[in-house]
Parts: sequence; C-alpha cells; structure tokens
Amino acid sequence: MDIALLRTFAAVATLGSFSGAAQRLNMTQSTVSQQVARLEEHLGKQLFVRTTRRCRLTPSGDELMERACKVVSLIDEMETAFRPELSSGTVVVGVVDDSYLFAPLTRALAEFVERRPTVSVEIRAGMSADLLRELKAKNIELALLRVDPELDRSNLLQTSRLVWISCPNWQVPKNGVIPLAVVGGTCNYHKTALETLRGAGMQSRRVVTCSSLEGVLEVVRAGLAVSVVPEGELRTGMEIVSDRRLPPLPYTGLKINFSEQEPSLAAKQLARVIENTLQTQASVRRSA
Repeated sequence: MDIALLRTFAAVATLGSFSGAAQRLNMTQSTVSQQVARLEEHLGKQLFVRTTRRCRLTPSGDELMERACKVVSLIDEMETAFRPELSSGTVVVGVVDDSYLFAPLTRALAEFVERRPTVSVEIRAGMSADLLRELKAKNIELALLRVDPELDRSNLLQTSRLVWISCPNWQVPKNGVIPLAVVGGTCNYHKTALETLRGAGMQSRRVVTCSSLEGVLEVVRAGLAVSVVPEGELRTGMEIVSDRRLPPLPYTGLKINFSEQEPSLAAKQLARVIENTLQTQASVRRSA
C-alpha cells in the first residue's frame, strides 16, 4: 500500500474536508479525491460519506483511521531512526503576530525540541499576508496564519472572537469619530475595523500606527485610541468595548499552511505538535 494514500486519507479525516486536506498537503482537490478513491478501491471499502461542504468517516473509515495514524507515526519514527538527516537541520516557521499565541507556541516548541534535539527552530513573526508571500517564496516551511472562517472553514485549528479594546470607561467621542490604533502594514484587523465601522455608518481616524502589537496595546491602555484584537489579547488595564458603544465584530480563524506539497519530516512533526497543543488548550477552555 502506498503510504502517501494513507497520509492523504488521514488529512481528510482529521480536517473533515477534501478542500482542507488539499490546502494542507498543497495538492489540488481533485488529486486528493483521486488518492482517496484509489485507497477505497484498494481496500474495497467506502471510507467517507461526502456532503456539500464536509465529509465524515464511515465505520470502515473509523477503523482505518485508528490504524492509519499508528502506521504513519511508525513510518515517521523509522525515518527518524534510520535517516536522522530527515529530522535535523532548521525548520523556519512563520507565526502571526498575536502575542497571546506565543505562550502555547512556546510549550509546543519545548515538547518538539525535547523529542527532536537535532532540530533547530527559527520563528518569524508577521502579518498573515506577509507570511503567505514568504510561504510562496519558500522562505519559510510552515506558517500559523489568520483567516476569515466565513470564507475559509477548512483546516481551522481554532476560532476566536475579535473584540474592540479600550482603556477602562472609554466612551465614544462627542464628534462620533472613533480613534484607532493599528499595527502598520497589511493588518487584517485594521481592515476589519474600518469595514465594520463603515457598515454601521460610523467614522474613524487612525491616531497611531505602530510597527508592533505591543506598542498598539500600550496606546490603547493609555486611552489614546481603541483597537481590534482577538479576545485572548486582552490585558490588564484594558476592557472589551460593549456592543452598545461599537458594532460587533466577526470571528477570526487560525490554521497551518505548508510551503511544499511534501514538507520535510521535521516540519510535519512540528506542525503536529503545534496542532495538538492548540487543540488541547481549546479543549481546556471549553471545559472550564
């Protein structure tokens, strides 16, 4: 059996989407469908029940998934043992510049480095649009990106509510013009803020532009402006602005993209550790 077919099957099963697996594996959706069809033909079993947007495993698919994960993991372990050069060197990972993500990311890196002491990790923080360009240029191997979950539902690790943040007791100015503090460059949060305010018939002006999110947060804490961030970015000395004062904001999604159709073993291993860490964190929050 072709191990690539099992990897593709596992990606579809994990993400619940053929399009999501295609993005994850840097394949076309038709290639993913063909590989799953080949696996189904080889095994003589239907593995997925397909719907318009999602797919779910059949009983045979559930049984295969349990075994496929063990096989893929075992293959990775064998490659690591017999070809250590495949799990060495440096993995360059791009991370969207949301500072609250760095705590779980650090935990993931600690686990990864303990497992793979021969691998070094280089982190490049930036805007999602900039990281996508770096991926296409193959300057980074994988990236943790922000996406609009209404437009891209596949392959999401988590979703977060976007919120307006301000200093305590902030009020809309008497002239009705909302002062904004934003991160310079291609900031999706700034774009979302402008579109949301325009949709509500409200005006705004950019008071401060800063190259770092930390700088923006300090401006907000000082009461000079408001800003838009994921809910997890709320800090001491700030509050979420109620929907009575400013219009509600959409959600934002988080996903991992690779630069290669077949990423390096080290890159795949790091991605799995990051995914598991973020999903565990989300489960803990839901149960709290």
